Amino acid sequence: HFSPIGGYHAEKDMALILDVARFKYPPHWVPLTLLWDAMNTTDEATGLLRGFMLVSRRSSAPSLLYTVSCGHGSWKSMAKYCVEDVPNLLKDESLDNVTTLLSRLVESLPANAGDLIKCVIEVRRKEEGESSLSKEEKERLFLKEKVLQQIRDTDLFRVVHELQYPKGLCGSCSSSSDEDSLAEIAATVCCQGAAFLSGTVVSKGNEQAVDLLLPTSSSKTSLCNSNLRSKIVKYPSSTDVLTVLLLVLQPNTWLGIKDENVKAEFQSLVSTDNLPDLLKQEILHLRRQLHYLAGCKGQEACQEPPSP
Repeated sequence: HFSPIGGYHAEKDMALILDVARFKYPPHWVPLTLLWDAMNTTDEATGLLRGFMLVSRRSSAPSLLYTVSCGHGSWKSMAKYCVEDVPNLLKDESLDNVTTLLSRLVESLPANAGDLIKCVIEVRRKEEGESSLSKEEKERLFLKEKVLQQIRDTDLFRVVHELQYPKGLCGSCSSSSDEDSLAEIAATVCCQGAAFLSGTVVSKGNEQAVDLLLPTSSSKTSLCNSNLRSKIVKYPSSTDVLTVLLLVLQPNTWLGIKDENVKAEFQSLVSTDNLPDLLKQEILHLRRQLHYLAGCKGQEACQEPPSP
């Protein structure tokens, strides 16, 4: 039962309550002090003060490329991994360099790790004869591509990439498998679609052609062979997601690293202090999301995340 405040009368110091149980309580004016006293009482069902909420429209989307997903049960095991398992793994004294540390973290990832952080894909119903991007879509796409490029410009991405592709194999460049996975993206998308790629969504037996707004990134910063420099790196890869996951974990996660030199080097890699503002906002938003999920398990190790 949440009733909005419809107005305030300054001269009489009264608030207009638009009671949602309107069939019993039509809109009415209440002295502000009486309203405050009413909210400052304890709800017997919860043991908490009734309180109030401030609701406002965001000036921009809270995240551009990624979101923490809890649409299935696997988030519980990933929340446990992030909050409990990772700090325990870091206590191993054999982790004497960053590469070994990262290898241990990757090897211990739960099988469903890819379900925790999802790429937000905008999808637009394909209209006949319409294939151009609107001004707003171009602006959003530009920001998505900028965030993706900023991820790939980090030292952490470079280290993770070298770990995943030690022999110079490029896992983030275009390949024949990119086109094959479009159908999978279109079939599993549940959020919002670029550089224009097309796919088909099947819902309740009906097919619907859609345009997917996916960010692309120049391969100039992807550690690819020189003969691939002219190619375009397509939508976020597993290296991008793993880089983001490491950036998202709370800073106190890494305090248990035994080797002080390794700790300092790794903390420098995952620090958000020197990230570009756009990427920093993305990471801090995801960090807050993960904080709330971990809080559902009552974990003391997950402290209140910093304000944006």
